[in-house]
Amino acid sequence: MKKFKYILVIAIVAVFATSCADSYLDQYPGGSTITEDQYLKMDNVVEGTVKGIYTLLYPFGGEHDLFGQRAIDMYGDILCGDMGMKTRRYGWFASDELMQTYGRRGYYWSYYYGFIRACNRAINAVDKVGHPGLTYDATTITDEQYNLGGYYAQLLTIRGWAYAGLVRTFVLMDAADGDLAIPIYTEEDTKSDSIVGRPRATVADVYLRIEEDLQTAIQYFEAYPEFERASKIEMSADIARILLAYSYLNKKDNTNALKYAKEAITKGAPVILPQAQVLTTGFNNVDNANWIWGMDVTVENTTALASFFGQCDIYSYSYASAGDIKGIDQILYDAIYPWDIRKSWWNNYALYSGDKNAKDYQYAPDGKFYSAKSKEIQGDRDWLSDNVYMRWELAYLIAAEAACREGLLGEAKDYLFAITDQRVIDTEAATYAAWQATLVDDATLLEAIRYNWRIELWGEGYGLQTFRRYGVGVTLGSNHLRSKKDIVPTTARVFTFELPTGELYYNPYIRQESTSDTRVMRKQN
Repeated sequence: MKKFKYILVIAIVAVFATSCADSYLDQYPGGSTITEDQYLKMDNVVEGTVKGIYTLLYPFGGEHDLFGQRAIDMYGDILCGDMGMKTRRYGWFASDELMQTYGRRGYYWSYYYGFIRACNRAINAVDKVGHPGLTYDATTITDEQYNLGGYYAQLLTIRGWAYAGLVRTFVLMDAADGDLAIPIYTEEDTKSDSIVGRPRATVADVYLRIEEDLQTAIQYFEAYPEFERASKIEMSADIARILLAYSYLNKKDNTNALKYAKEAITKGAPVILPQAQVLTTGFNNVDNANWIWGMDVTVENTTALASFFGQCDIYSYSYASAGDIKGIDQILYDAIYPWDIRKSWWNNYALYSGDKNAKDYQYAPDGKFYSAKSKEIQGDRDWLSDNVYMRWELAYLIAAEAACREGLLGEAKDYLFAITDQRVIDTEAATYAAWQATLVDDATLLEAIRYNWRIELWGEGYGLQTFRRYGVGVTLGSNHLRSKKDIVPTTARVFTFELPTGELYYNPYIRQESTSDTRVMRKQN
């Protein structure tokens, strides 16, 4: 019965989270399914709803390039050029490679607003059920009430993460605080069935929403320290702090970015993937100690070919194994330092002269992302490799970049070297030491940090935002379909999505803006 309850609530969440551009806040379904009162009377409704929300991370959207967060990670890494496609035999992700991203806007919009909407429903339920707040009497609080505090923290973290995802997608990096950004919806909007849209909030207001959600979430995690997440797919205090630090970094508030990254490292139990395991994990197991947030892929929840491994892993039965390689950009690969063991994360057929098929898989991530079941071409047809959403290395890179931009070079090096010390080929210690000695000023150090964003987190969804934040143009290598090889983030609007057409037409507030805002009119045209 408990399992059935979760399935039912997950189905309800899916209904609540469906985010059509013409009606962000659809009314509750009629009595033929479930009413709000019936929903609130269900046993452990908040717990079941939160668990249902996490399933939105990996929905199968009917097409094999629509599978939730890991698909979005791929869109960005391909768009910025760090991940390259040389062929399009099947066509999946070719629009991202060709920088024809027009159709992606609606998917991003519905994906992140789906989380926001589901969180708002659940937060509203928490308020109605009644959670004890940040202070409570430990002698009288029930286990159910205590857990409500923890679930409330998780919901705020998810909502803050979703708004941050929208900012990275739809707001220009150089946008002023007063510029219009995206609509903000909170739990207050779920209390009225008449809400059919909201006007766009300013950039400053959206960042404030992100910060308030994540800061409050951290307070609740700290107030309920014995609350334990059921698995790594659920949010935690560590994740909330790192998400907040990352948001501040992208906002160019380096002081607070450093503060929260350091807080995460100090208060958490950080693990950097050790050198001995760099080439052995396959980034396919949620139990890896350095994974903070990840998904255990099982027979019940696998999306099979429509998955990251179904697109990128040549050892799974995949599009990559059949010829549509999503590999590291050739110029980026060639730029990997001689001391760096991570170069073996990608296939170089020159090293496999005895394998007649190896050339077909040039630049594929056969040393970073590979099947947990088999290391034979197409040997895995179960697609059970796990999904990574966040690793501890992210906190160190945020801290390193923020410290460097604040002029704290020694501190920045400490955080950077915590990673790179574990990425050195055994025989290249002297070469590594010589590289470290070249990091003599903020310019060289900042570039070294950028290099590590692109190499360490390749394929994990940070490439596009690194590209936008640094504002450094790149020249692409030979393994791309696109003909334009030089791309500059500060001039190419394709790297910041415009609002979906449906939102422009059907949100009445934004439709009203279009009569006086030439930018919106241009977008409609």
